Amino acid sequence: MALTPNDEQMLKAIYQRLADRPLKPDDDLYEPIYTRPEGEDPVAKLKTQLEWATVESLQMFSGFRGTGKTTELFRLRRELEAKGHLVLYADALEYLSPSEEIDITTMLMGVAGAFGEQLRQTAGANAVAENFWQRIGNYLTRTTVEVIEVSPKVEVSTPAKALVGDLKAGLDLKVALKTAPTFRHRLQDFLANRLGELKKEVNAFVEEGVKAVRKAKNNPDLTVVFLFDQFEQVRGSRSNEQAVIRSVERLFSNHLELLRLPYVHVIYTVPPWLQFVLPGAFGIETLPCVRLWNNDAKRTRYETSWTHLREVIVKRFGTEGFERIIGKGPAGQTLADRLIAMSGGHFRDLLRLFRETIVLIQTWRPSLPVAFEVLERAIVNVRNEYLPIATEDARWLAEIEKRRDPALPNAAPESIGRLSRFLDTHLVLYLTNGEDWYDIHPLIRDEVNDLAKLPLPKKV
Repeated sequence: MALTPNDEQMLKAIYQRLADRPLKPDDDLYEPIYTRPEGEDPVAKLKTQLEWATVESLQMFSGFRGTGKTTELFRLRRELEAKGHLVLYADALEYLSPSEEIDITTMLMGVAGAFGEQLRQTAGANAVAENFWQRIGNYLTRTTVEVIEVSPKVEVSTPAKALVGDLKAGLDLKVALKTAPTFRHRLQDFLANRLGELKKEVNAFVEEGVKAVRKAKNNPDLTVVFLFDQFEQVRGSRSNEQAVIRSVERLFSNHLELLRLPYVHVIYTVPPWLQFVLPGAFGIETLPCVRLWNNDAKRTRYETSWTHLREVIVKRFGTEGFERIIGKGPAGQTLADRLIAMSGGHFRDLLRLFRETIVLIQTWRPSLPVAFEVLERAIVNVRNEYLPIATEDARWLAEIEKRRDPALPNAAPESIGRLSRFLDTHLVLYLTNGEDWYDIHPLIRDEVNDLAKLPLPKKV
């Protein structure tokens, strides 16, 4: 049946509701997939371990792109706030460059700066008077001047001489820390032998802030929680990816204890590949994809998750919209299941497949209910975004499919970088059913198996 003006308005509205964005737990579109009784809830584990700790704690949370990590952090924040805790949330990418190497001095200043800004924003400037950037700027100016005065032979090109010039010129430390590589490197060089002093400044700032907000709220036992999100996005580019990976590895292997904050429960979101390069170093709660199949040779369906994802889609479409566009009864369910199957249980791809279908109805086959060929074209269009796949990558991916584990040949940065790209781009999916396992995305299975059979191209 041809589209009516009302149909077109309905398609537009549903297209907008299928947008991929972090959802607050009270959003009408939020579906509590991870709180189902049949599976582990990583957020519940974070919350329990935080509340069972004493005055402070440090936890790691991870999730691959599009699995809903930030949405679930918002749920954690709501649950903690409902119990009277003060929860601060910061996006790490507002303070740190995602494309540059990270060291402990840069990380500490970024974390402290974010903590201070969010504390002032949440509790009010009257409760917390001091700004971290002003405090650390004063410390750096004072210290560099002292270094120059004690060592009058300090040359113009040294970090101390250059830094004091930048600082006296009114440099915006927050902006420079993220966007000025030359300044950042000078700062790192200058602080390399003053890490203890820097940590002392950070601790004093955080402790004073916590005490001030407790006093302002007349609650000496107020629990303060700090969520430092998006740090897993620090991954570099193709040109420096391996160096960035090594820098993140050094940060967590050598300086983990320095990332604790006094009187604060801190949760950092970290790259999932950290568990491969630092096995056993610390626990990471990782958000999996929704498991649509069991870990067996035939990939038998795990029906519970199919039901959940149908509920997600019906909520986005609305019951009337779903029946009008996809179809009623078993016929509609069969069509929806075709796209659900090809999503691999990955939220972002689930939304992309249905969104692409909506666009094709409007632009290619303007009739309702949707024709099966429209779904197949949507699958092809989304699949094409994953292609081409290099033959060498296909061989590794085929091994992952066979073994249901990362099949990581070694822990070298190059190998970690490739595996990280597989996971970040959803070529490989992380799943769990009491034990962790991996599989390749349904959209690329045929392509991978065909490519893996081809001989590798000869090196010239």
